Amino acid sequence: MNNRDNQQVTSNSKIFTDKDAFRETVRESAVVLGQITQDNIKILKTLIDTIFPSDYTTENYEDADSMGEFERIAYCGGKPAGVIVCDADKSDMLYISMIGTLTQYRKCGIGSILLEHAVQLAQKLKKPMSLHVRVDNVNAKSFYEKNGFIVKDFVEEYYKQEPKGAFFLVNNTHVEGEISKIVANREQPGTSARSNSVILREVTKETVSNLKMLMETVFPNMYPDVNFDHAHKLGKFIRIAYINEQPIGLIICRMEKEMLYIALIGVLVEYRRQRVGSALIQHAISFGETIKKHIHLHVQIDNITAQQFYQQHGFIETERDYTYYDEPPRAAFIYTKKFSE
Repeated sequence: MNNRDNQQVTSNSKIFTDKDAFRETVRESAVVLGQITQDNIKILKTLIDTIFPSDYTTENYEDADSMGEFERIAYCGGKPAGVIVCDADKSDMLYISMIGTLTQYRKCGIGSILLEHAVQLAQKLKKPMSLHVRVDNVNAKSFYEKNGFIVKDFVEEYYKQEPKGAFFLVNNTHVEGEISKIVANREQPGTSARSNSVILREVTKETVSNLKMLMETVFPNMYPDVNFDHAHKLGKFIRIAYINEQPIGLIICRMEKEMLYIALIGVLVEYRRQRVGSALIQHAISFGETIKKHIHLHVQIDNITAQQFYQQHGFIETERDYTYYDEPPRAAFIYTKKFSE
């Protein structure tokens, strides 16, 4: 082998290593499924235009923020990485009109998380799921078939660009609320296994019990008089973190002194040091940026670990309250994260 060949092999190895290292970092990062709002509609459009060039027009998404659970943006480490768009009006099915990730985030499991969102929605609605797959997308077809989809039809002129043909697949396993687990296909872009992915979800009437359990477990005897009746109406001010569908952490915010105040943030002991706290704090940071409000919180003066955690996420000490806590040590630092005006 001459020097030129050796350099080429080394160069190719470096490229592979860099991609592999990036994907490993992505797999270890928290994935948050965000709702569509007026503030991130542009992000939604950019994702659709980038992932599905020429296939879809984004001019019909001016009212995307009104579609609720039927749309989600996947954020990985706080950055937009993928999107899913569903429609419940097609033949009484939950139709997945779009699901995909940006090229650099493929084979990292984000596609599986997006599909899992559709599965849960189908279970809630007790409707079958359906979608189209381009005729030459063998990996995608295999992935959906592994997850209970069956080919029902073939449409010769479905897509605008060649090849125009598409398989129409249906999954009926969720009509009666049957629970299934997503089977990842390592060859399918965006669907490699993520057994420890952190997913944040809003609180609904059905999941208020999860919030109550977390409050009682993470903060025992600290908030015995909390009323959970309206927790499902708090929107972005509250999130529950899940790993493998198990509730393992929470964050509760409120507005205070023209700032976004983090009232509670906590994780079950057995799930600490697994980036759950980072996912929760990142939600608050993204929310603060969206509503253009600085963020602040209290941290006990002897809690060095928590102080270092907040510092790593851009918080700085701005004040001290020497009588904040009821039990010693009573003193607390007030940490603040400010955004540029």
